[in-house]
This record gives sequence, C-alpha cells and structure tokens, in this order.
Amino acid sequence: MASLTRNRCVDANKPTPATVRHYAERARDGAGLIVAEGTFVYLNGAEWPHAPVMFDESHVEAWRRVTDGVHGNGGRVLFQPWHPGRIQNENMPMLKESGYPVLAPSKVKAEGGKFRTLEGLPGYTENITEIEDPQVIVEQYHHSVALAKESGFDGVELLSQGGYLFHNFLCSHTNTRTDAYGGSIENRARFPLAVLDAIISIFGPQSVGVKLCPSDDYNDSAVPFPELTETYTYYINQIVAREVGFINLSRRGCDVSREGTDEYFKSNPRPKGLELPGGYEPVQQFGGMIKYPGSKTMLMVNHEYSVEEAERVVREGVVDLVAFGRPFIYNPVGG
Repeated sequence: MASLTRNRCVDANKPTPATVRHYAERARDGAGLIVAEGTFVYLNGAEWPHAPVMFDESHVEAWRRVTDGVHGNGGRVLFQPWHPGRIQNENMPMLKESGYPVLAPSKVKAEGGKFRTLEGLPGYTENITEIEDPQVIVEQYHHSVALAKESGFDGVELLSQGGYLFHNFLCSHTNTRTDAYGGSIENRARFPLAVLDAIISIFGPQSVGVKLCPSDDYNDSAVPFPELTETYTYYINQIVAREVGFINLSRRGCDVSREGTDEYFKSNPRPKGLELPGGYEPVQQFGGMIKYPGSKTMLMVNHEYSVEEAERVVREGVVDLVAFGRPFIYNPVGG
C-alpha cells in the first residue's frame, strides 16, 4: 500500500484515533506492507493543513498507536520522512506559528500552488531562505527517523520526488548553489545521499527504501531529458551501491499517467522543451540498474498500474513489487 497524504492529524499534527483505525483496518484486510503518509521532519507547512509531524516524544507516542495497530493485524509499516522545501507558503498555520522560514537550496520560487485554506488562494512563496548548512537538515532527518524507530516503524521509504526538498537539490533549475552542494550532479546529489546515509545508520540498509520519479513534473520539477538521464544514472547507482532494500520507481509525469485517473496530469502537459520520448517509462531506462542478478535492492514501481499490469510485470520478472495508492485506500475491504 503506497503512501498518500491524509488530513486527519488535527491534534497538533499528531495521528488521531481516525489515523490509527485507517492503517489498522487496511493491515487487517490484506496490506502486508504499508508506507505511511508523508510526515514532516520539522515544523513545516505544505498545502495540507493537518499533515503529520515526527518531531518530539508526543509524536512518538501518537505514532506508536498506529504501528501497534498495524502490527496487531499482521502488517508491516514504513515511515516516510518529508521536507517540502520551497513548496510552501509562510502563512500556513504551523509554519507561521513556529516562525520557521521556508528553506530551499536556492532562492528560486516554484511555479504553481494553491493554498486553499488561505485567503486569496495564494501560490508558492517567493520568501525563501537559502539553506546555509545542509548538514543541519540532515540532522533533522536523522532525529525524526530515530523517533520513528522508537515509535515502532519497521523501516523507511525516503521521499525523493514531487518537487520537494530532495528534488530541489537534484534539479539544476532549483539548485543554483556554487558550493559543494550545487553545480555538478555529484554535488547536487550530495545532500540526499547524506540523508540516506544518516537513515541507514539507524535502520540498516535493508530496511530502507527510496522513492524516485525521474519523469516527475509535479511542483515545477521537470527537467530536460539529458539532465534526467545524467542525474538519475548517477543517483540510482549511488543508492544501489548502498544495498538498500528497495527503490520505488514511480512513472508519474509519463504519458500513461496522463491517460489514467490523475486529473492534474491530464490537464497539465509537460512544459515545451521538457517533453519525454514517446512511450517513455523510467523502469525501461533505469530498471536494469536496480533489478539484476545479485542485486540486494528490490525494484518497486507505482503510479496508475492496473491489477492486470501489475501481475504481468511481476510474473515476467520486470519488477519485484507494485505499490497501489488510491484504489487500495479508498475504503478497507471489510467495509
């Protein structure tokens, strides 16, 4: 069961009884492996007003009720740490109350956004503070993931897509730094790989996965195809070299996602000059770098897979796992 952001953490951004029931019911009804919703590693403020946080012991206690509920029904659950980077507005309540700035690798505003709970439906902010020392954010991830382990999570799926902080570092148009974290792809990948190493130090490599979407164009994250190829060839090789448990390779942004049920992508074509080759899917380009004889990293895929297609790609040995989001979590099987 894939992660999908919920809006149920109405008690100081902590999981509530509704959150506990949501995950426990789906473990009961057959979700053997659940990736929990994206969870802020600090007091940030994306477009979801009641998204969860993992920041202090009160969050640990609330999340422990979730993991206990999943484990009690025979399931396993992964933590998905999240930092939205530039995809924020400083007037969202949690961010405004904390006084924490909108942080990104560079002061480059994201196009788009619609903060429905704010007056006037503003977009993404121009008020961005450049991260002075990325190691500070690495420590925030380390702290949050350590709390996740304390609360009973079985592992981590590291979110590295969607135009959020990792994407901000990886993309050349959102990362204009001239220090060791900008410029070459080796430098632009330095921060996400440092976070990955910090998480591995807590859970070990086989209990850690990374969710990627090379074809993503969400939140102003599309890049030219040559940059996509260079960036993810290097990045995936580095991740696989760490022998993580899995890479979740999403195909969001491809033609198939626009033909499916995702209304955003059907109505928002890729920007001119950033088109993908016809029929492109990331698994065709990068799958062999992940799934090969002797690899210790499994290949998971997601985004607009039918049951029939999922069964076929697993049966044919193209992938090891397929994650389902919306079709799975609309309602538990048991009603």
